Amino acid sequence: MANEQFREKTIEFKVIEKKKKAQPLNESAQVGDKVIYKGQRGYIIGQAQNGDWLVQVQGTSDFVNPKDVKVVGIKAKTMELPFKFDEKTQKLLFEQFVRCGIYMGNTPIKVQNCYVKYSQWKDAKIDENVNVFSDGQLNQMPKQQVKVFEDPNDFANPEDYVEGVVIDEASGNVIENILINAIDYSGTIGEAEAVRVIKNPGSPEASLESMPKALLRTLSI
Repeated sequence: MANEQFREKTIEFKVIEKKKKAQPLNESAQVGDKVIYKGQRGYIIGQAQNGDWLVQVQGTSDFVNPKDVKVVGIKAKTMELPFKFDEKTQKLLFEQFVRCGIYMGNTPIKVQNCYVKYSQWKDAKIDENVNVFSDGQLNQMPKQQVKVFEDPNDFANPEDYVEGVVIDEASGNVIENILINAIDYSGTIGEAEAVRVIKNPGSPEASLESMPKALLRTLSI
């Protein structure tokens, strides 16, 4: 009898465990998140009153049910430095201009051809103004109205840079040692396409520049 009571309690415990409520999908998604929609990468750029997300994919925007998108990567609210590397190099990479959008709450005002310097946006207080380039014009907007669309792991990761050299195109001789963005280098097709490089890495004179692939060489790729 005692054994039967014990088995009944065990079965009852298992049934209770199975009744736990599953967490809703995308309940923590927010404007600025990177998502996959219909197999393509895009960004959440706004939200309708009924809860649908406004998703931008390859220049087009559509309102979609949150269940139809998958949030990927690091969310906008956690876009702080997630890795520990050389402080000078990291600061240099944060000086880049990144894609952004101008908002009133969750309502998008301008989401194309907008750029902000990531370092200024990152360091500004929520009520401070930041410089936003929109359609070639400079505007000052409160940080709380500007949302960054890019992930620092994609554009400011020092691990994307490998050792390389700049050569003289005529003679082929090495001119200087640099760090080359491996993603740019391997992704370019034409020799005239620009590749990001870091000159004088680790020194006070370090600078982030773009150079034609034809002038660069690396043994790592």
